[in-house]
Amino acid sequence: GPNYKMVWKAPIPLKIKIFLWQLFQNAVLTRDNMRIRNWPGNPVCSFCTDIETA
Repeated sequence: GPNYKMVWKAPIPLKIKIFLWQLFQNAVLTRDNMRIRNWPGNPVCSFCTDIETA
């Protein structure tokens, strides 16, 4: 798989590292990911009216 050493060795807080790792794994619960999990809500972004993605 991909090499995430740059994320884990970066001088940033751990919670940011975990968020970046989840983002690269496409595991952040954006509306498009929740729609795949049968979420009944609106998939449109509240700010730009496009489908919300990571």
